[in-house]
Amino acid sequence: MKTISYTNVYCHIYEENQDNAVALLSDLNFKGIEQRDDQLIISFATDDWNAESQSIISKTIQSLQHDAIITSIENLEEKNWNEEYELRVQPVIVSEKIGIAPTWRMNDLDQEIKIEINPKMSFGTGEHATTRLVARMQEKYTCVDESWIDAGTGTGILAIVAEKLGAKSVYAFDNNEWSINNSKENIKLNNCNKIRIEKADLDNIELQKVDGIVANIFTNLIISSLKRFASALEEDGKLICSGIMIYDKDKVIKAAEKNNFRLKDQITEDEWIALVFMKN
Repeated sequence: MKTISYTNVYCHIYEENQDNAVALLSDLNFKGIEQRDDQLIISFATDDWNAESQSIISKTIQSLQHDAIITSIENLEEKNWNEEYELRVQPVIVSEKIGIAPTWRMNDLDQEIKIEINPKMSFGTGEHATTRLVARMQEKYTCVDESWIDAGTGTGILAIVAEKLGAKSVYAFDNNEWSINNSKENIKLNNCNKIRIEKADLDNIELQKVDGIVANIFTNLIISSLKRFASALEEDGKLICSGIMIYDKDKVIKAAEKNNFRLKDQITEDEWIALVFMKN
């Protein structure tokens, strides 16, 4: 039996630019992407790695950040990669009530709500601060039998959190085909049956009236979507948003106030912030 080897490409790129990079690189034939602090790790089967892919990665990340570079490239045998990866991916304790873990670490959780995620060497299991921040705000503001939207669902974690907290319906969407497929797997893994998911673009989607929206996306996309979010929310509806650096807080609040929102709550971790707005 042939041993499969993997090639890991390490890129220096700031956290706030990583999600855009992932979206732009989604057509490459990679096996997975992992996001760390100011570092993006893209994993290929070595047979699929070539000079053209390297050139595409370099040009893409530099289009988002002038000093972004590929810092190193390493090869790993399949056995070593799997062992290293499974050891590295740890359970994520969101709160006393919510925990997130990969399939092989579920027994480590003792929270009431246990969310099982199979990361498949990509995006992790909620390690990013913004995912934890939004989930904590969901726990605080999601009421039983409410309807919610998860805009830019990624791996589906926040949609799953909404259902586990009692939402009667969740509409989740993303414009990335890989994210949709991974979300569907995770939704099934967690026995969720109230989540409707589809591929869609926030710029032109028609949103139905709901009680709440979670949007863990990019600051500029949040700002440009505030009018659309306001139209989709019932009176006193809730918008929980992150993907926002603390330095951009005032800019987002100002834009939200212009779109009939008032700031209700906020929470920070490191350089990230999650904001909760209520529709006036």
